[in-house]
Amino acid sequence: MKRLLVPAILLFLLPVVLFAADYRVVTFSTDNAGKIVFEHPLHLKALGSDCTLCHNSLFAIGKKAAPVSMAEMEKGKSCGACHNGKRAFPLAECIRCHVTKEVPISIPDFGTVTFSHRFHMGLGAYGCADCHNAIFKASTDNSHATMAQMEKGASCGACHDGATAFTVKANCTKCHMVRDISFAADAHFSHDYHLGLSYNCTDCHSRYFIAGPNSHRYTMKEMETQQSCGGCHNGNTAFSVKGDCGKCHTDVREVTFSQGNAFFSHRVHTKILNCDNCHSGIFIGGVNSKRYTMADMEKGLSCGVCHEGKTVFGVDGNCDKCHVKTDDVKFKTATAGTVTFSHGFHRQLYGCSDCHNGIFRAGAERKSYTMAEMGQGKSCGACHDGTTAFAATAAANCGKCHPLGDVTMADDSRFPHVKHLESLGCGDCHNDLFRPGPGNPRTTMPQMEEGKSCGACHDGKTAFSVRGDCSKCHRSTTDIVFNVPQTGATRFSHAFHTGLYSCGDCHYAVFGAGATAKRYTMKEMEGGKSCGACHDGKTAFAVTADCTKCHPVREISFKKSGASFSHSFHIQAYRCSDCHDALFRPAADNRHTTMPEMEKGKSCGACHDGSTAFAVTGSCGRCHPVTKAVKYALPDSVGSVTFSHHYHLGKGYGCVDCHSKIVAAGAASRSFTMKEMEAGKSCGACHGFSMAFSVKDPINCEKCHQKWN
Repeated sequence: MKRLLVPAILLFLLPVVLFAADYRVVTFSTDNAGKIVFEHPLHLKALGSDCTLCHNSLFAIGKKAAPVSMAEMEKGKSCGACHNGKRAFPLAECIRCHVTKEVPISIPDFGTVTFSHRFHMGLGAYGCADCHNAIFKASTDNSHATMAQMEKGASCGACHDGATAFTVKANCTKCHMVRDISFAADAHFSHDYHLGLSYNCTDCHSRYFIAGPNSHRYTMKEMETQQSCGGCHNGNTAFSVKGDCGKCHTDVREVTFSQGNAFFSHRVHTKILNCDNCHSGIFIGGVNSKRYTMADMEKGLSCGVCHEGKTVFGVDGNCDKCHVKTDDVKFKTATAGTVTFSHGFHRQLYGCSDCHNGIFRAGAERKSYTMAEMGQGKSCGACHDGTTAFAATAAANCGKCHPLGDVTMADDSRFPHVKHLESLGCGDCHNDLFRPGPGNPRTTMPQMEEGKSCGACHDGKTAFSVRGDCSKCHRSTTDIVFNVPQTGATRFSHAFHTGLYSCGDCHYAVFGAGATAKRYTMKEMEGGKSCGACHDGKTAFAVTADCTKCHPVREISFKKSGASFSHSFHIQAYRCSDCHDALFRPAADNRHTTMPEMEKGKSCGACHDGSTAFAVTGSCGRCHPVTKAVKYALPDSVGSVTFSHHYHLGKGYGCVDCHSKIVAAGAASRSFTMKEMEAGKSCGACHGFSMAFSVKDPINCEKCHQKWN
């Protein structure tokens, strides 16, 4: 009997062993030595998968381990119990646990210097202890040492003293990366070039320049007073910053001014002028440059210093010499949409100076004019007076400047401007009936029937009536979706109903459309209102007859429990009103009922009582077709536990063997402690009384605590 018992136990445990998950990798954060990675798989392989060699002798399960210093480990505590040079590699081999990396050191006023662990350790002459922690703490909060302090032996200067290694003094580029620097106005400073002239870094830093994020940019005026580059470029030590612009500003570019499409050519001007003819007396370049208006230039400022009509062509009247192209100008009016002025069309007839700057001021000085001002000869009205060109203020001419288009309104109703202009002028409607533009108020159909808006003409006499001739304005109908809290989305099909009825049969006697629409309850419909006016059981099916003809039914899945409810199955035997609203309120806030509540006759249990239909107790698989694995999230030191329904069902157990005798499901479920399980509760009902491996035996921990996160 004993010979058969041992293989039987092994066969029972085999699936658990096969499904065991990987153990986790643990990361410890230290105060001054970065992060340390501990790999369970690596250690378990070396220890024959015996967890008890460390737990609970060195590390307590379920408790956060107290930090242990290297000095304590050297005395045999924590990792030092094995890592003593006999059982495992010694603690002195730092980099086997502590990850080394390249360290960027941000230096005030001098950018970033990178210290390379890889390079220094690759020399083969140094170990970690040569620097840590006597010279550097292995952390990110080391205090910055100045170059003066390093020259006295602090920090890097402990080795870089000119004897052990190159001195920190005068070997700047061995640690500090140098590069070419680009400034505004296409100026470039070359470190390589200047260092090639036998200058040392200290000749400039920090005498003339502070490097790094606190560096300061100097103007040409400041350089002329021997600041910055001007300390050497003074005309004595090196060429002067004043007058030799091209030696530093090697790539002057053509300047484009986005406003007005103006263009300035450095190339053309530097052929006849020196840079200092304009900079900085007339123009200040770079970030301090100032933009000038055409009016400023006409007064002799900016380009107008030379372009005054004597030295060279004047800024007034020679627009196209600088403004290389013209754009169409769009004016957004408050009441009449966007008006487009075409430069291309008008330039075929006129020159720029015919309008600029006598009639129109361009750029920042531009001013908008009202139609009334144009009627007085201002702006466009200077020409568009009915003599030189069509009158701007004549109602018949509105469409020549103001765009006309069909206006689409709510419910696909459209107003065709072009069709109405065949018999009417703009002034017939604007601005008495309609205020064109985004601020025009929308008018309801009842208001139109009272003579407002379109109803002023569409009264059945002047033009067809707004009442009853819906399709003349409303080009199409759409299906309407009513979001009903109790029954979900309900759809009304215009396409179906307009095949049987005309719009006037329902609007506005039965339904108000648009802003006047009102929602009705089923009670009101049963009283003959809304849909109930026809759906009374005589003209059409009654609103109380068949809910599914209007209200969609669907299969419902309860994700948390894996249960599903089939409407299509149940409505073959029951009416909607048998359940709604007495047992279920069909809405998003319908309260879920627990299994104990159902067993007392609530919710599904009203029918599923074992008499009317199968009982909710003991027939789990009929409603819960899908069982899921259940994960119990536990602290990192213990590891989460996953319970497999699939595995246990495969062993021949049924739902009722556990539910609701041992484990309560759903809202009534709760977690149990190991103490409680050892006393026979929850999993311990089987795993503790010879039916399965015992929860009491520590050798079985990893059979359940498999998921290390």
